[in-house]
Amino acid sequence: MSSNLDDFLSETDWSKINTNKKLLPILREAYTCGVPAMIAKSLTDRLKDAGKYEFYLGTPPKELRTIASFLITYFNEKPKIILNLLPALWKRHGREDAILYGIILANINPILFPENIWLFFANSLRQQEPADDMLSVCEELARAKHELPPRETLEKLCKRGLIFHQLVLFILFQKHKKGEELLDYELKFIENCPGDHDLINRLKTRMINN
Repeated sequence: MSSNLDDFLSETDWSKINTNKKLLPILREAYTCGVPAMIAKSLTDRLKDAGKYEFYLGTPPKELRTIASFLITYFNEKPKIILNLLPALWKRHGREDAILYGIILANINPILFPENIWLFFANSLRQQEPADDMLSVCEELARAKHELPPRETLEKLCKRGLIFHQLVLFILFQKHKKGEELLDYELKFIENCPGDHDLINRLKTRMINN
């Protein structure tokens, strides 16, 4: 699968692909180069419907990281193309789009962001989002050692509404996973986090009880 993807990336004329209108269809095609030949379409269709994704192809993370690395390297001298691509990926929101968004966001130069990188992610969110995707992006950002936002930023996010308060929960879970003690105000953010999603309830219980 990787050789097919490598061939596709090397044979595409990227010099003519520098807008979202051109980039998004090309990336959708690139995803298919990494789909395992024996994957069951009925499974991907069910996953697409369950997660309310635009599409779910089954492209493995390794291939998505290859695509992300290529884009970051190729457009290194034109970072605005990547910065414009990120919210467009999240808005289209195929399953592969969501994962690619997190990988790229975590690994491009943070100096490109005039605001906190976590706020950039927050500003990509819609009123309803798959909890797994939000958590996945937070894990990518933490893995890349992006500093967690300060109290003031967390407070502002909580006040913006349900989906942003849930983002705070996922951010604080990254601190909990590192074995760091959660502060009193952070525990209060966690306790007051709205939503009845199974993942959210499990994380709240895990952080409050440990």
